[in-house]
Amino acid sequence: MIGGLVDRHTLVRERPVMVDDGRGGLEPDSTTATPVDLPGWALDAGATVADLQNRDGALIQWTARGPFDADVQRHDRITVFGEKFQIDGAVVRQPGPSPRTSHTILLLKNWEG
Repeated sequence: MIGGLVDRHTLVRERPVMVDDGRGGLEPDSTTATPVDLPGWALDAGATVADLQNRDGALIQWTARGPFDADVQRHDRITVFGEKFQIDGAVVRQPGPSPRTSHTILLLKNWEG
C-alpha cells in the first residue's frame, strides 16, 4: 500500500475474458467477470487528454495510484464509488527507491458499453 496521510480507497476490478471478435482478433467480454476488491488506492481528479492533430480526446475522470504489485491489466474494468471505468492506455508500474514510493498508476475514463 502507498503510505502517507491521504485516505485510501478500495477499487473493484472486473477482468473480462478475451474472445474472438470474428475478424481474426480478440475483444474483451465482461459478461462473466467476477468483481475483486483492490484496497489501498489514492485517487486524484482527472484531466482532459487531447490529440489535436487527430482531433481525438478522452476525459480522464480519475488518476488512481495504488500498490506496485496490484493485479490489474489494461482491459480490466474498474469501479470507483459505484461507477464503472475503463483504463485509458497502459497500466503504469512506477518503481521508486523503496516499496513506499513504488506504485501502479491507472488513468480511468468513463466506460462505454
